[in-house]
Amino acid sequence: MGRILAATALTSLAVTQVHAQDLTQRIALAGRTTVSYGLAQAPAAAPGSPDTTSGNTAANTAASTTSVTGSNSMLLLLGLGVVGLAAAAGGGGGGGSSSSSGSSSNTQPPPSGNAPYTGTGGSVSSFETDEYYASGGLAQTEAAYRYAEGAYGLGTLVSIYDSGADVTHPDLAGNIDGALSYSYFDNTSDVTDTDGHGTHVAGIVAGVQNGQGIEGIAWGSKLMILQGVGGSVPAGSYADAVTRSVNAGAVSMNNSWAYVDGNNKTLTIDQFSSADQIRQQLGSATIDSLDAAAKAGMVSVFAAGNDGGANPSLMAGLPEYFPEMEGSILGVVAVDSNHQIASFSNRCGEAMNYCLAAPGVDILSTYPSDLGSDYAYMSGTSMATPYVTGAVAVLKSEFPELTGQQIVQILENSATDLGAVGIDPIYGWGALNLRQAQAPAGTLKVETTSSLDGPSVPATQSTISATRGVAGALRATLSSQRMIVTDAYDRGYHVAASSFVADYADARAAQASTEIFAMGPTAPVNFSAGTGTLSLSHGDSSAIAGTKWVDSAAMAAPYLKSFDTDSALHYEIGLGDGISASISQAGGGAGDVSSQYIAGSLNARFGASTLSMTVGNLHEDGGFLGTSVGGAFGGGLSSNTHFVQLGMNVALGDGATLELTAANGSSSFSGNGLLQSGSGLRSNAYAIGLSKTGFLTGDDRLSVGVSTPIALASGKLTMSVPTAVGAAIGNTRSEKVVMTTASVNIESVAPQPDLQIGYSRKAGIGRLGAGLVYEPGQSSAMGVSLGWTARF
Repeated sequence: MGRILAATALTSLAVTQVHAQDLTQRIALAGRTTVSYGLAQAPAAAPGSPDTTSGNTAANTAASTTSVTGSNSMLLLLGLGVVGLAAAAGGGGGGGSSSSSGSSSNTQPPPSGNAPYTGTGGSVSSFETDEYYASGGLAQTEAAYRYAEGAYGLGTLVSIYDSGADVTHPDLAGNIDGALSYSYFDNTSDVTDTDGHGTHVAGIVAGVQNGQGIEGIAWGSKLMILQGVGGSVPAGSYADAVTRSVNAGAVSMNNSWAYVDGNNKTLTIDQFSSADQIRQQLGSATIDSLDAAAKAGMVSVFAAGNDGGANPSLMAGLPEYFPEMEGSILGVVAVDSNHQIASFSNRCGEAMNYCLAAPGVDILSTYPSDLGSDYAYMSGTSMATPYVTGAVAVLKSEFPELTGQQIVQILENSATDLGAVGIDPIYGWGALNLRQAQAPAGTLKVETTSSLDGPSVPATQSTISATRGVAGALRATLSSQRMIVTDAYDRGYHVAASSFVADYADARAAQASTEIFAMGPTAPVNFSAGTGTLSLSHGDSSAIAGTKWVDSAAMAAPYLKSFDTDSALHYEIGLGDGISASISQAGGGAGDVSSQYIAGSLNARFGASTLSMTVGNLHEDGGFLGTSVGGAFGGGLSSNTHFVQLGMNVALGDGATLELTAANGSSSFSGNGLLQSGSGLRSNAYAIGLSKTGFLTGDDRLSVGVSTPIALASGKLTMSVPTAVGAAIGNTRSEKVVMTTASVNIESVAPQPDLQIGYSRKAGIGRLGAGLVYEPGQSSAMGVSLGWTARF
């Protein structure tokens, strides 16, 4: 019997450690007894400019401050973006920022575009609307492939610590959770954004998919806006914001800002040499809150900085000195539309093991209309960061069973490699790629118990390999039965149970049949036993089915064709008046299946014609009706088939004979694998053949036969299959596997008939024979042989 298997294998990248330089003295000089928190606006340089530090507008920003004492205080930098407005009417922009990005040819809001595709899945192209392409970054991440799988952040919460947001914006209002949002400026829920940066970031994460403007990468997620940058805030606000986010159940937190020194230069991870030094600078409250966030499974995403430096911001590199945060903190650098590092972007540097690249040049997103337009173009690592933050939500919505650490690992391992091969100090792991992030990792498995820690079987070893007539019905029956397979991260991937059904037409068996016929079949050994005749054959079924046809079992005993026969016995006794009775027995099998066949027949001769009726039983261990069940589907399977068969041999005269066979069976089985039982399985098989002796010469014989393999017609299968895995709680994965018991009714599918042609004649001192067997179907098989056998 044939077996059809497939294999899947993926590899992962290796991680190497790096170490920071010792710059203690510089850090000490940076510490001051009294500083103020305020907004340092983005460097005024067009994308691609070699000098992104010129034109800093921090001096133009009104610094509403609160004095904070302590040597660990630093300036907080928000503006990692280069801003350009798309005005609603006329040229120019608001907020004095239009000149900072150079001229822009797009001075109108993005087109309304096509209607959104808000279903739970569909074709990739159905999501690639004008709205999808408007932002300039979604296509780079191949997000549409996730949307086509029904994953767009639905059911997830993302927090954004920034300058606030325009909560009335048509592309944001539907996704902002006002009850969870909070302003540290005045301790209220009013998070009105007077800067624009936070609104822009929010749109990149979760701009509503509504057929107009832009859409965010996780457009189905909800946003928790925490206003804490760009105004006066109490000490400890950021630590409180992290704690609020964790308590609210946020899956990720966006941080498009960085700490800066007195010259508005980003403080980078290479400026620190120990965890204690960093704790002194940031304060224990900040470190402890991020540590708690790591334990809770929230992913914190930080911008790398906009100074074009070799290393990312301090916050982006924290896992370098706090290894317990590895897997919960990611740094992000910015790339352009060609996946080249932006000139203004800091590099991954010493934090390359925790760093990704994402689109950050000329990104169109939401903007407060009070500042000049509903949409604006910005460039910066501030824009790249929310793509990664939103990607976490997309994966979590598709695979709630993933922990935050697992999501980070998947985003890293699936990134598009850029720059030097492997992890490198420019791009880290590479560019965010949501299409690749969904692909299974490692070997797919089929879970067999209600626990992920229980036994599982590789999916490639789990098959239901059946003859064509049975396979067609099983495939149709199981096509609507959904189950899951899991990958190396225990992600559940839904597949149809029918995908495990292998339809085989065994080419080797077909060829063997033709060779035996062409070279002259070995006739069974006959013994006289009283008034009867005992026939024995070894290695085939010729004692029962005869030798007249190329595939005799298909014509004379279809249930005998369910297995490879090792030995056969047939005893026939005459009862007088043309009546005879016979009993047949055969055993054999293939692979892990063993079969026993027994049948009794009553035969009546009418002149040169014969009519027969046969009843019998086929017992199989390891399968049913010639079906081999392996891996997760098998296990202790045992079946019985009772069948009845009618046969007719009609002499047409002039050496022509017509043979007809019709068989019907009823099967049942039980097992302890996923395929638990089958009941009332009705099957049938038919054959018709015409032979002519004296076709060309007086001693030759031509035969043409058409037969159907055994086909399932009705009945019921009961299966227990894995249908879901439990959702992770924080950074603790669930061990639960949902096993669903389902009973499905057989859907009958008529198989294509097999064809066989045989020709034999005397030729000299031997016999010339030619045979052909053709079994059509998904795995069609053909055997053709021509042979001459000498007889002495």
